Amino acid sequence: MIKRSLLIAVCACALAPAQLIAKPAPPQPNGPGSKAITEDILDAIAEEMNRQMTQLEVPGAPKPYLITYKITEVDVNDVAASLGQTTSKRNRHFVNLEARVRVGLNEKDPKSFDNSNYVVPQADEIDAVSALNLPLEATPRIARRATWLVTDAAYKEALMQLRAKLEARRTGGVRVTDVPAWTIESPVVSETPVLVPALESLDELEARAKLVSAGFRDQPQIRDSRVAITSYLERRWYVSSEGSNVTDTRRASGIVVVAHGQADDGEPLAQYFLRYGTTAKDLPSDDELKVETKKLGEQIAALAKAPLMEPYRGPVLFEGEGAVGVIRFILAPHLGGTPVPEGLDPREARSFGGAFTGSAVDQRIISPLLSISDDPTAKVGNGKPLIGGYKIDDEGVAAQKVEVVKDGKLKTLLLSRTPSKKGQKSNGHARRTANGGAFHGSATNLFVSGRGGVPRAQLVSKLIAAAKADGLKYGLIIRRMDDATITSAPDFSRRELVQMIKSADQTLPPPAILAYRVYPNGKQELLRGFRLGDIPPTVFEDVLGVSTEITTYNFLAAGDSQIQARLNVHVGVNDEGWVPSAGIESGVITPDLLLKRVQIGGAVGGERPIPVTPKPGK
Repeated sequence: MIKRSLLIAVCACALAPAQLIAKPAPPQPNGPGSKAITEDILDAIAEEMNRQMTQLEVPGAPKPYLITYKITEVDVNDVAASLGQTTSKRNRHFVNLEARVRVGLNEKDPKSFDNSNYVVPQADEIDAVSALNLPLEATPRIARRATWLVTDAAYKEALMQLRAKLEARRTGGVRVTDVPAWTIESPVVSETPVLVPALESLDELEARAKLVSAGFRDQPQIRDSRVAITSYLERRWYVSSEGSNVTDTRRASGIVVVAHGQADDGEPLAQYFLRYGTTAKDLPSDDELKVETKKLGEQIAALAKAPLMEPYRGPVLFEGEGAVGVIRFILAPHLGGTPVPEGLDPREARSFGGAFTGSAVDQRIISPLLSISDDPTAKVGNGKPLIGGYKIDDEGVAAQKVEVVKDGKLKTLLLSRTPSKKGQKSNGHARRTANGGAFHGSATNLFVSGRGGVPRAQLVSKLIAAAKADGLKYGLIIRRMDDATITSAPDFSRRELVQMIKSADQTLPPPAILAYRVYPNGKQELLRGFRLGDIPPTVFEDVLGVSTEITTYNFLAAGDSQIQARLNVHVGVNDEGWVPSAGIESGVITPDLLLKRVQIGGAVGGERPIPVTPKPGK
């Protein structure tokens, strides 16, 4: 067998099943390995890679100094149901071959200035990445031909990207720097297949989806509802010309329950319940899901009658999933240390993150009450299973636990192989894709801890006291933030869609969809139309307190913006039977957070006219 000289970054991880109860059940037996990607297929890809490294060259242009391949096999069962009836039931099983090529300006030191991490003006699709799907029963000949094609396409794009980047540098559009474009890391070799439990069957998923979705019957306040369940695995092989050759597998099961309603003034209302685990055994029971379904219906009914939010600036308690949301959407994007892609549209760059890339080690960047670490090797967080782990990242670097912040002071950021400073090395966190073709350092299993935690009820009392000290009549609690990948509805008209695009501010975080006023006497009043203002990561400098209660929450971090996620429903990317099974497996483990001052905008409201006739009967 020909030795495969390769380097692949795997973004997948096989997590051992973990249970939520104290006495763990026996582990679920593992299923078989891949039948689609054999040793012969991998050898054919490696042979063609070696040929391309020696022969691929356009006269007068630089040769590739690095070629990497990611071979991904995805097997997904997902089912969706509404009002007790199946709306979607399908298996998707495919193999994808992706090539990435890097070319440098200086033949002796190509890593000093290469094509990567640059967005070509009016052509952001040029990123030196090319991919093709392989048949499930591919032959070495088919694999070799596909490798030839994707490598050729990626190389030509790399040359175009390098030429555009060099021209921008000459005209002042790209900063001149002595920071290298790519770091040198040791190759990783791990060819032993990672076996995981077999998928739950479509029939199992369908029976459960129908049972849970029937709970929304005869609820007149519900405009639309959906229960979707997924069970998937993703096998990955990473091969590179640096000598890396790694395989890994990730496995997850998830359920989402979504309910939509509408207030009398036309404001759309949405609530959801989302849970992921490594297998279905990690998910809530049927009885627990029935309770959650009933709760969502009650929340929609209460929201329809709730008062609109007024502009507010003061203390806000982010509780439970609300704390996860503020960490996920406001703080986490800034914990990556990869530089923002050069040439990125300024509007996108503003929301890209990177607020701390210029900070020095041991500089205080957030409240001294907080410490943060990210651990892709963790399988459990606060006793609950995590799905965000992996063996190596997407650039072939082994996963590492990283202490990001200690007592408010920066220790290190989450790094990829595209450094922002001289001397930086990757710490195995290249997972986030972006325009420009480079992977960016990002969180996966993000652990937030706080000193001086108090029970949740005492933290509410602290909120009331802080609001009173600011001369406010009430404080605010946020318990859930919107996630457009889940709550997007397919029934918007074209006119409504255009209006949504025009009125959306993509720089703002998602709205809060479950939030309350808290009065001095402790009374809590549900609010709607809760639009968050521009919240910079500096809000975490003033944390008034944290809870002893810890929330562990798994999710799939989508690469698209919230508004793009809504648009995807209307262009065929999603449909009403869609269940999230794409994105970066992630988790946040955090206490509740009481922030001293947060800006809240006024209510949005009135986005859609209400239906002229009443909801139909049975």
